[in-house]
Amino acid sequence: GARIANDGAHEPAIGRGIELHHKTDSTFHQLPVVTGLMRELDTLLEERSCARGPRRAVAHIGVELLLDGVLIDEPSYRDAYTRALAHDGEPVWREPDDPARYAALLARLRAHGVPDDLREPVKITHRLARMLAHRPLLAPSPSDLAAIRDALVVYKPRVDVAAETVLRALRAS
Repeated sequence: GARIANDGAHEPAIGRGIELHHKTDSTFHQLPVVTGLMRELDTLLEERSCARGPRRAVAHIGVELLLDGVLIDEPSYRDAYTRALAHDGEPVWREPDDPARYAALLARLRAHGVPDDLREPVKITHRLARMLAHRPLLAPSPSDLAAIRDALVVYKPRVDVAAETVLRALRAS
């Protein structure tokens, strides 16, 4: 995928966005509630005989996508998402073909709009399959996908309840 350069040569708004993303992401991944959610989902996947590579990837990304599915119900978050997609900044790219890749991604995201499908664990499973398919060590088999689907369906209510705790912890940091 397209990757933005880390050399700080961006327009100020993009630079601030990158800085906020790095700070928030670092804090998020150190929150005990988040690491606990990821461990719990990993255990559910292991109990369903999901292979190690896809299990570890889904325990991480699956929690994030389930949380996103909760956040999209908040109008201010929906608005922020669509405003971000509407921004036509000019980032500095790492590779010559990155601008074209990003343009294709942005067009797809804008056409799709708010990802309301993230409310549904079965649809998250399809996303995860697409995301991981090209990674040999992480690509889920058909039986892994069945385990992932079942675990996400079972785990969604837990993440729904934990989402407010995650948000409070992020705001407090």
